[in-house]
Amino acid sequence: MKTYEFTLILPEVDDQTADAIYGKCRDASLGKSNGASYVAFDRKAESLEAAIESAVADLRSIGVQPLHVQMDVPLVSS
Repeated sequence: MKTYEFTLILPEVDDQTADAIYGKCRDASLGKSNGASYVAFDRKAESLEAAIESAVADLRSIGVQPLHVQMDVPLVSS
């Protein structure tokens, strides 16, 4: 399995929700940037799609609906 790095943008996260996220997703880090809440993952899975799907499922199971996925894509210089 490979570790995939991605970020899910979330609605506003209160302290209770943050605790629930950390309790459910040990591979996650919460943050806030430009007024937007996010959770960054380093998730092991068979594919990127599987990693994102499992992270979204974990968040939904505790009542958090991610707004969208964000990824940093490295630029390749020639």
